[in-house]
Amino acid sequence: MPSTRSDGRSRRHALAGLGTAIIGSLGGCSGRLGPERLDAEATVEDGELRWQYPPRDGDRDGLGDAGVAVDGRRRRASLPPALRLTLDSTVGGIAASEQYRDYRLDRVRFRLWPPTTYEATLHHSVRVAPPGQWEAFSTYYDLRGDVRRTTVELRNVETGGTVEIPAVFDPGTAPLPDRLHCSFTLQASGPGLLEKTVRVTGRATLPLAG
Repeated sequence: MPSTRSDGRSRRHALAGLGTAIIGSLGGCSGRLGPERLDAEATVEDGELRWQYPPRDGDRDGLGDAGVAVDGRRRRASLPPALRLTLDSTVGGIAASEQYRDYRLDRVRFRLWPPTTYEATLHHSVRVAPPGQWEAFSTYYDLRGDVRRTTVELRNVETGGTVEIPAVFDPGTAPLPDRLHCSFTLQASGPGLLEKTVRVTGRATLPLAG
């Protein structure tokens, strides 16, 4: 009987040790399966700022792209014109490389702010139209130094393809700035049990002269 109790304890200790090893191993895998960070390459042409992620290697496609584009100026009778913009992001689909074809967008965030030399750093506004069927959408302001910064965020997207967000930069009584600083952050997930995720960030300046 004593030897039986001793064997039972040894077995329990062995099983407990095995359980600890398995948990530790899974924890290590979980760490490795955190979001992979992709670089983004920015280009500016004809009133459009576009990020491609990852940067293209020749004609190879990547995961997708994101952008801030000028759609024109909205004339106003007694005020300077406002600026019409489109914020967009694309993940997966037929324009993506094979390894990213079935990825879906989880969430995306854009930030816009004028230069510190702009006369209406605190008094401009950005009006945004929610993009259709997604409820987890928000627009808010914060201050970075003496500059008002607009954040546009869309969460719980869980679909591939392109999302477009129309916006209007309203300078109030001031003229439009000569440029806008822009940044974006997005997360996308791949298919399968492990659902590998990627995270992309980028920042660049969109000239508005002319």
